[in-house]
Amino acid sequence: MKVTLLSGGTGTPKLLQGFMQLLPQEEIAVVVNTAEDTWLPHGYLSPDIDTVLYTLAGLVNEETWYGLRGDTFATHEQLRRLGFDEFMNIGDLDRATHIMRGELLRQGLTLEQVTRRLCEAFGIKASVLPMTNQELRSVIVTSQGEMDLHEFLIKHRAEPDVLGVRFEGRAEACEASVAAIKEADFVVIGPSNPVTSIMPILSMKEIRASLERRRESVVAVSPIVGNMPVSGPADKFLRAFGVEPTPRGVACLYRDVAAHMVVDESEAELHADGVEVHRTGILMRTPGDKRRLAEFLIKLMKHRH
Repeated sequence: MKVTLLSGGTGTPKLLQGFMQLLPQEEIAVVVNTAEDTWLPHGYLSPDIDTVLYTLAGLVNEETWYGLRGDTFATHEQLRRLGFDEFMNIGDLDRATHIMRGELLRQGLTLEQVTRRLCEAFGIKASVLPMTNQELRSVIVTSQGEMDLHEFLIKHRAEPDVLGVRFEGRAEACEASVAAIKEADFVVIGPSNPVTSIMPILSMKEIRASLERRRESVVAVSPIVGNMPVSGPADKFLRAFGVEPTPRGVACLYRDVAAHMVVDESEAELHADGVEVHRTGILMRTPGDKRRLAEFLIKLMKHRH
């Protein structure tokens, strides 16, 4: 059974760990948000791709859900001592991934080709696919001015009011990502931040069109329980996007591309026109939780493609 997940950098990689317990990696594809990518002095940062890569390789730092478990930070600390404003806490081994990616991109390889090289280097058998090979940037409009997501989350600790979010750049979907959606038995929109992780992927016209054509075999997992995000300030972004920060709000946001929505078993009865709502435990605190949720999704979607 082939499954394709749409992923950002936190909630969906946890779910990916559940699928890894049930399916061979060869049957898993992940289409990843790249709207947080940026050039840094040492190379090219693609944070959501890296979290997915490190998750599939069994190396991710599960305390932070970015970077590598057990990494050291000597370079970061030395840069800070030298007075360099490196506000992102980048590990030494993680930095090597950025350096390699940057050099290969400068040589003319696409982000998809570079990601395939990294998969081979890490021994990953799953398909990890950027949403696009071109540049698309998330711009967060806040009460303290415009900033990128890293500045908002790290430098400003997600404290400013979010007034709006827009995506800058003219980007087309990576063809392999579109193919992975078409070829999957079912597609999972993971419980990543709907606005900053999933909407950039859905802003790719070819990806959205492919999902719309097969929405009966697309299921979304709510990143919200009650009216609280499972992690991060997703509620701030949803309100700025004109969406109520509830499972129902997210179901309505995804209505055109996903016929199914999985919410937590604790939720009261909820209705979203055109979306079939299913209940199970969606909090993923243990490997068993992750496996059970992936198993629920497989059983739910098995006869719907």
